[in-house]
Amino acid sequence: MEPLETARALITWTPFLAGGFVWNIVISLTAMAIGSVLGTALAVMRTAARPGLVRSSLALTAFTRNVPTFVVLFYLAFVIPVEFEIDDTVYRFPAWVKASLALAIAVVGFVSDNLSTAIGEWRSGNRGTALLFIPGWTSYFVVIVMASSTASVIGVGEIVSRCNTVIGATGRSGLMLWIYLYAMTWFFLFCFPLNLLMARARRRLQARVASPATATDGAVDRATDTD
Repeated sequence: MEPLETARALITWTPFLAGGFVWNIVISLTAMAIGSVLGTALAVMRTAARPGLVRSSLALTAFTRNVPTFVVLFYLAFVIPVEFEIDDTVYRFPAWVKASLALAIAVVGFVSDNLSTAIGEWRSGNRGTALLFIPGWTSYFVVIVMASSTASVIGVGEIVSRCNTVIGATGRSGLMLWIYLYAMTWFFLFCFPLNLLMARARRRLQARVASPATATDGAVDRATDTD
């Protein structure tokens, strides 16, 4: 394809692809919400005084950390019916919800591990260290956004799936590389600024945590010199 023709095709299909990327964000936000709630419950259990709760939460966390979300995605796609009936009313179970549930598995493990550490730091009085969980959580959201493209394999109309639709609709094989590159650009423009922002927030929090220690060390040194 000629460069001008390729550019026109990408511009023409941009609204359609943008709608697909919205689904990537919706899936990711839903996965983070579900995973964070469940992961928080496990994190609280891990910091409990009851050994039974601690062991149970550790076992569940280990499970979520060691199960491939891609496999879970296929599993849920087959186990959860496409539609179900309640009181003679048929309800559909959206494929994007299945994708969100699959990705939420990984979020559960991440939140359980990192929030339990943050809770311990908070209880110890290290508030700044505990707050490092926030940029870490946001950075993990970026990971989930990138992983959301796997939802295309179960028929969710996110951006990668819509790229395939565009290639089929135009019948131009030469457009394939360009349209996938275009899709990658969407992910990059969304994820890269968030990563930069969270890296800056993490550095500021780390500097704030280190400042009191530095000041204390300086006071101790001055006291030693005086003696």
